[in-house]
Amino acid sequence: MTEIVRLQPANTMLTHAQIQQFKIDGYLVLPQILNERQRFELRALCQAHLDKRIEPFELEADVQYPGSPTSKDASGGNTIRRLLLAYQRDALFRSYAEAPEIIAAISKILDCDTVLLNPNHHNCVMTKQPQYSSETMWHRDTRYWNFSDKYLINAWFALGDEQLENGAMKILPGSHRWDVRESALDEAQFLRIDHPDNRDRLPTQRLVPLNAGDVLLFSAHCFHAAGKNTTTKPKFSMVYTYHAESTQPIAGTHSASRPEIPLALK
Repeated sequence: MTEIVRLQPANTMLTHAQIQQFKIDGYLVLPQILNERQRFELRALCQAHLDKRIEPFELEADVQYPGSPTSKDASGGNTIRRLLLAYQRDALFRSYAEAPEIIAAISKILDCDTVLLNPNHHNCVMTKQPQYSSETMWHRDTRYWNFSDKYLINAWFALGDEQLENGAMKILPGSHRWDVRESALDEAQFLRIDHPDNRDRLPTQRLVPLNAGDVLLFSAHCFHAAGKNTTTKPKFSMVYTYHAESTQPIAGTHSASRPEIPLALK
């Protein structure tokens, strides 16, 4: 049985105003959820898995985003971008994915009693390494996901400060409610910055700086992007994806490839 971690419950007891803010903007920051000891322990575990190159993982060279190494043989080509299957790879990662305070906050937003964690999407430690990190363009996580609806929430645990300089997330507020024409997207489903539909959308972007220990909850259907890490220190973030029982992965797709994990309120 996974040991239950205790976070900062006062910061996860959502008010009606916070729930409404999420529904309008598509995101919400929960401040100072992880204490210093928890952050240190998690960062040390992330670094150990990186140093030992414990699989599975994704390389920066695999994604071919702007700024990433052009191949595995290029300079920095072995730089790890994501430690995959975080829930399965270590009990400590699993304990935070199941943290009652996070599950309670998500259940409030989704208005449900049971939250399901989908192990097939995100379920990872995102890293941005100095020098070889890449830029992520404007996208919805749901672009290649297959579910009965779009009501999925990502929980992003900041294990250190996240600012513009080290690639903090940018969000287009309210974009989880947008209808976007296919012509406004490129072949990889990134927003085309030259498309007339997007000229008024992109100036609405907000940088979402996070302090170490903050948790960002955001709709997986919200357009977001991130820059490179231009500092000398790595950035680590844990990311998990959740939904209510009314949202179902479509059989036969990657979204349904591993059984989902039900997390009832405790």
